[in-house]
Amino acid sequence: MEFIARSPRNKPDVVEVRYDCACGCKPRARYQRGTDEANHEHCCCGQVHFVGAHAEERLKTYLDERSAQGMDAEVGGYSIHIQQVDAPWGEPVPVAYAVPATPKAH
Repeated sequence: MEFIARSPRNKPDVVEVRYDCACGCKPRARYQRGTDEANHEHCCCGQVHFVGAHAEERLKTYLDERSAQGMDAEVGGYSIHIQQVDAPWGEPVPVAYAVPATPKAH
């Protein structure tokens, strides 16, 4: 997956990470430099990505919680991927994303 990382206007300590999904959506999530959080966005087709500190852990917890509630059964599970993007301030920021085995229709 190819992610685009940029800082929103007048927020040099924030990175917004987005991608152009095959379903037509453009999911985006933000991370504020120096925080211990990971933010996410879930696409309509079932793909989801987390950006920031502990992104992989938070993604797995999020998917486990959804599974426990009976959500996402129709996607047939997820494959999880980890990568990094370069933040505008020059440091790498973790990105964890999950791709459903069977994407939902747009």
